[in-house]
Amino acid sequence: NEHKHTLTEQDVEREFWRLVDDHNDPVEVEYGADIHSTTHGSGFPTIEKQPRDPYSTDPWNLNIWPLDKESLFRHVKTDVSGMTIPWLYVGMVFSTFCWHNEDHFAYSVNYQHIGETKTWYGIPGADTEKFELAMRNEMPELFESQPDILFQLVTLAKPEKLRQADVSVYAIDQHAGQFVITFPKAYHAGFNHGFNVNEAVNFAPADWEPFGEEGVRRLRAFRKQPCFSHDEMLLTAASGPCSITTAKWLGPALERMRENEIYARKFFLEQEEAEAATTGSEPYLGPRYHK
Repeated sequence: NEHKHTLTEQDVEREFWRLVDDHNDPVEVEYGADIHSTTHGSGFPTIEKQPRDPYSTDPWNLNIWPLDKESLFRHVKTDVSGMTIPWLYVGMVFSTFCWHNEDHFAYSVNYQHIGETKTWYGIPGADTEKFELAMRNEMPELFESQPDILFQLVTLAKPEKLRQADVSVYAIDQHAGQFVITFPKAYHAGFNHGFNVNEAVNFAPADWEPFGEEGVRRLRAFRKQPCFSHDEMLLTAASGPCSITTAKWLGPALERMRENEIYARKFFLEQEEAEAATTGSEPYLGPRYHK
């Protein structure tokens, strides 16, 4: 048909945001998100199933990536689905992932196996606080009733609106055969232009460690469970062979852990003493003095 119109990626993007804005035009789509690769299979060959396939041990294989010798997650002794074990995502037109950043502020890598374009919007980690403030200003009642709303992956704000609030927003179109990497604290969101299959996992080079500690503090502030113990990871790393390269990131991290522990104990005892002074009871001095 000579009048057949070919949709461009920009056409699909405009229609997506039109539907987001138009509350009178409800569209329902399905998204196969967070599919466990251990249960349903990875798009990459694995050592267990295809030991002779050279790609089973290729460093770009997402099953290998989190436990690479440069990734600190090799010191996490339990499998964390979605973080150290990849998840699969089967998208369709307009299936969406809302604004979020990664658990523990980890790096993430996403590979598209097949299918139509996936559009990503990203905010640099340096603008995280500005982004969160802009979202609160945009939806104050929602944040008042649900302070942890950004953990729920249900909020979407237009890039133009965020730019008006002086938040840096970037966009990229991902196609089959391409990787997208997100950095610590970087919020990201996006949507799919049609059927596609992606796979994603987290990883943690040495420069991630201070972000990881900050990420745990954030989880604690919102009463959220961490995916693994950051302190246990540090102690596991310290119990093994320690090169100069390891010592450079591990030394400051252990010092910080020690200072945090001393502060927490001091704070606890001060709280106990203050409560004892108020109630007239004896302060708790530890098991050594209280048999």
